[in-house]
This record gives sequence, C-alpha cells and structure tokens, in this order.
Amino acid sequence: MEFEQIVLKYQNLVYTVCHNILKNPHDAENAAQETFLSAYLDISKTPGNARINDLKSWLCKIAANKSVDFRRRNCKIAQNEQSFEILEFGIGDKANVENQAEQKERAKKLHEVISAMPDKYANAIKAFYFEQMSVKEIAKHYSLPEKTVETHLYRAKKMIKERWCALDNG
Repeated sequence: MEFEQIVLKYQNLVYTVCHNILKNPHDAENAAQETFLSAYLDISKTPGNARINDLKSWLCKIAANKSVDFRRRNCKIAQNEQSFEILEFGIGDKANVENQAEQKERAKKLHEVISAMPDKYANAIKAFYFEQMSVKEIAKHYSLPEKTVETHLYRAKKMIKERWCALDNG
C-alpha cells in the first residue's frame, strides 16, 4: 500500500485520536501531521514493513503518543514562560495581589532549589526550561553527548522534586 493511500485511509482516525487527547483542533492537526511523519520515517526504515502487523492499531498508538508528547511540550512551554516572567521580571497577575505574592514566593523557592544544585544540573535545567533550548542545543553548547544532557535533566528534575517537598515539609 502506498503511503499516500495510508494517509487518506486513516487521516480521520488519526485526527480523532489526537483531538480526543488534545481537545484542540489546531493542536490535533499538528499532532496528526507529526504522527504521519513519524510513521513514514519508521516505515521507510523497516524492510518490507515486517514489523507492522496491524497498521490501524500502530497508527493509533503513534497518534496517542505524539498527542501526549505535544500536550507535555505545550504545557512545559506555558509553565516556562510564566516562570521566566516571574523570575526575571517579577510580573504576574497584577489584579490579584495575593496570587502575585504566592507566585513570587514559589519563584524564590524554585530559585533556591536550583541554586543549591551542582552546576551541571542547574545549567541543564535553566537552558532547557528558561532558555527553551533543545537537548541537542544544550549538548552542543556545553560540548556534551545528548544522552548526558538527558541524564542531567532527569537528575535535576528529580532533585527539584525532592528538595521542593523537603522545603514544603521543613
């Protein structure tokens, strides 16, 4: 089956899976496009499409995974923008003074937690979340393998969670 035929046959199904997860038509379209791109690249690597027994299920799984990734990525960007504004400029919801004070306190706490980390983890977190650099860009900037950067990010996130909880309980 030609890939164009696969797209035509399953485009509505893939879009529906993406839309059910993302609840936004524009985001669902983007995730569906990413799904078909990923599927195309995977099919082109697999000789004779030997791995793909059930094309419909396989596409649905890719669509679900791409949608979840898309949602995480968008959520992360929104959180990063808000955190960056709070940390760098001290701005937030000016209409709600209590909310603004709470945001500043959280930003201060986050800054303390990140400052207490070893530099390699703090640098990775700052570059990824605040400067919105990709893992690849961070790796190139610090002359590190991408897997090392991924490990630094994983460990930094773990440290933030642990130290955040310790500050809440302390």
